[in-house]
Amino acid sequence: MKFDSIKSRLVLMTLVCVIGMGVLVVSQHYFTQRLIGLHQQRDVLLRMGQDLLQMRRHEKDFLLRHETVYFDKFLQQTYVFQGRLTSIVPLFDQYRLPVADVESLSSSMEAYSSTFRQVVSLQERIGLTQNNGLRARITELENILNEGQLAQSPLSNELLSRIQLATRNYQISQDGTYAKQMNSLSERLTSDFGDTALLQGTLAQYREALLQLVDATITYGVTHNEGLRGEFRQSAHNVETQLKAVDAALQPVIEQQEAQVRIYSLSIAALTSVVLILVLIKSFATFHRAFVNFLTFFYRCKRQYQMIDTRKLGFAELKSLAELANEMVESKRDIETRLATVEAELANKKAS
Repeated sequence: MKFDSIKSRLVLMTLVCVIGMGVLVVSQHYFTQRLIGLHQQRDVLLRMGQDLLQMRRHEKDFLLRHETVYFDKFLQQTYVFQGRLTSIVPLFDQYRLPVADVESLSSSMEAYSSTFRQVVSLQERIGLTQNNGLRARITELENILNEGQLAQSPLSNELLSRIQLATRNYQISQDGTYAKQMNSLSERLTSDFGDTALLQGTLAQYREALLQLVDATITYGVTHNEGLRGEFRQSAHNVETQLKAVDAALQPVIEQQEAQVRIYSLSIAALTSVVLILVLIKSFATFHRAFVNFLTFFYRCKRQYQMIDTRKLGFAELKSLAELANEMVESKRDIETRLATVEAELANKKAS
C-alpha cells in the first residue's frame, strides 16, 4: 500500500494506534500476570510465617498443658507448611533463585518437627499426667512399698517419705539437689532394707524408675535452653531465619518485575506517540504544501492559463482534484480560443 492518500495516512495512523495499544495491553497483561504470581508466592510466604507462629503456639500449649491434642495440631500445621513450601519451589526454578534457601528451610523444618516429636515422645515416657509414664510407675511402686514391710519400720517409712518428698520437689523444680537426694536416699533404702528377695526386687525397680525419671528429665531439658527443649527451640529459630532468607530472595524479583512493567509501558507508549506524531507532522506538512499550491493555482488562474503541477501535491485525492482543475483550465482556454475566433469572423463580415 502506497501511503500517498489521505485515506492511507488515516489508516496508517489508526494502525499505529491499534498496534501500539495492542502491544501495550499484551505486555501489561503478561507482566501483570507475572506480578500476580510473584505476589501470590509472597502471600504464601506470609502464610508460612503465620503457620510457623501457629506451630510455636501449639508447641508452647503442649509444653504447658501436656495434652496431645496440641501435638496433633502441630503436626497438621507442619503438613500445611511443607505443602506451601513445595508450592514455591517452581517459582525459584523459574527465576533462577537460590534453591538452596528453600532446601535449607525444608531441612530446618524437618529438624524442628523431628526434634519436637522427640520431646513429645520423651514427655509421654515421663508422663503427661500423674497417671501415666514414669510418674505413674513411681506412684505405683510407692504405694506397694507403703503397704508392704517397709510400713512396719519407722526408719524405712521415714526414708521412703523423704524420697517421695524429694521426688515431688524434683518433678516441680527439676533442681539437681533433689535428684541427688533421691539417688542417695533410694540407695540407702535399698541397701538397708532389701533383706528379702521380694522387697529387694521392688526397691530395685523403684530406684531404677527414679533414675530413669532423672535421666529423662535431663534429656528433656531442665531449662528451656537445655536438652531437647533447647534443640527444638534452636530449630524453630533456624526456620524463622531461613524463612526470612527466602522472603529476602523473592523481594528483589518482585521489585525487578515492577520496574520492567514501568519501563516497558513507558517505552511502548513513548514509541507509539513518537511514530504517531511523526506521521501527523508529515501528513500536516504534505497537506499544507498541497493547500498552498492550490491557492497559488487559483490565484494565477485569474490572470493566466497556468497548470498546476500534480507532482507537488502529496495526496492522491488532491492530485485527482488538480487534474480536474487542469482540465477545467484547458476547457476554459479552448472556449476562449473559439470565442475569439468567432468574434474575429464576425468582425470580418461586418467590415466586408
